[in-house]
Amino acid sequence: MSGTTNERWPSTWTFHSPLLRLRNRGCMPRIAQLWVVAQITLLACSPSPRSPRSEDSRAVLEAYVGAWNRHDSLALDALLAPGAVYEDIAQGFHGVGVEQVNGFMRELIKQQPDFNWQLATSFASASHVAAEWTWTATYTGDSPTGPVTNRRISGRGVSIAEVENGKIKRLTDYYDIGSFFRRGASDSTAK
Repeated sequence: MSGTTNERWPSTWTFHSPLLRLRNRGCMPRIAQLWVVAQITLLACSPSPRSPRSEDSRAVLEAYVGAWNRHDSLALDALLAPGAVYEDIAQGFHGVGVEQVNGFMRELIKQQPDFNWQLATSFASASHVAAEWTWTATYTGDSPTGPVTNRRISGRGVSIAEVENGKIKRLTDYYDIGSFFRRGASDSTAK
């Protein structure tokens, strides 16, 4: 800094420079001095545009899981970014866009109408969230052990999501589907 008043202020405050020059010469009336001080104080103390926080990405994932638990495809529409990618690694599903994700949810509801997806431990940044979860359901359909009817299943997994502008841009679920059936009780009805 060379010591001139203008060079000490950020370039965004250059509109003050004529008033600052007058003040330095002793020509500025007291009210103008107060106005300059007030403007600088407001600029320095006003919040910057809100940047995303880790709590935001975590809240988006919590809302997404809640929408699944309610079987709420309209809420999914609002939570997924256009062109969002969803992958369920264990089931070999790779969907792009809201319609494919909703289709996957509809098929899953047919097999597991009472599923309950609960988030447990999670950590997040402004744009990513990872969460450990548990899943319980009554399952009817093909399983790793063959066809089953009304079998209680439960298991654990992890979801990793990328969040942008309050919407899920990409979400991937990782779990061992076979472990869900090893822990479950035997079939409640005959095959």
